[in-house]
Amino acid sequence: MKRWLIAACTAMIAFFTAAPVLACTLFAAVGPARVQGGGTLIAKNRDWRPQPQELRLVTKGAYRYYGIFAGDEGKRKQLKGGVNERGLAVFSASASSIPRQERSRLPHAAHGAMTTMLANCATVDEALKHTECFLGPKFLLLADGNKAAWVEVGPQGRFSIREIPAGTLVHTNHYLDAAMEPYNVSIGTSSQTRCARMEELLAQHPGPMRLEDFAAFGQDHDAGPDNSIWRSGSHKNSTQTLAAMAVWLRAGEPPAIYVKIRENPADQGKEKVLWLQGADLFPAR
Repeated sequence: MKRWLIAACTAMIAFFTAAPVLACTLFAAVGPARVQGGGTLIAKNRDWRPQPQELRLVTKGAYRYYGIFAGDEGKRKQLKGGVNERGLAVFSASASSIPRQERSRLPHAAHGAMTTMLANCATVDEALKHTECFLGPKFLLLADGNKAAWVEVGPQGRFSIREIPAGTLVHTNHYLDAAMEPYNVSIGTSSQTRCARMEELLAQHPGPMRLEDFAAFGQDHDAGPDNSIWRSGSHKNSTQTLAAMAVWLRAGEPPAIYVKIRENPADQGKEKVLWLQGADLFPAR
């Protein structure tokens, strides 16, 4: 009996130790000095254990929006980020620097926050007024044709906002604002590596960037299977990049959208690639 108990405990420890670090990479560039043609570029790589994903056009609410939805078989798929017909994009990332068991005990509104903002807001300024959505912990990256912002949401109703009218923003899975850094219980190697690498890619790019450049940045695999921007995973059930979405936003223009998505969890390397743009994205009602 003792041997069996020891073996069972050992197996449980091994399972939890090997549990994947669930994460995402968020990045944006704003202004004519950084974006070819002006406006804003914003993107997200979604990293998770293999599970079904889909790109969906949602028509409920004041504004229609395209969103990445994901969830395990038999469960309701949840919104992971998207862009609406007024040119507001909102993406989320997990605050993995706080242990998952601690995060699970706290109020959380990431999916509700994005739904509220995408369905009802036309600009970053409007979206940031919805402070009731800032329940965490989590990170949000928002953009319209004129600016980008991230929101770091911590426990106990604390949050921090950084807005830029020009330049770049990068966020992964740990707190960056000095006032929020105490919430970093443990910063993962992957989060640090991806953050530094994306900052490097944005800083070293010669001249203004295009949507195609943001799509290419999302494919970067400089740091191996588990720590790169595009994560292939060191084994078939480890954390992997399942979807990438990049958007070009210009005031008064429909968004241009790039999506690379693995709809079938088993189809690694066979992801569907879509380039969507023009007035037909959101035809007149």
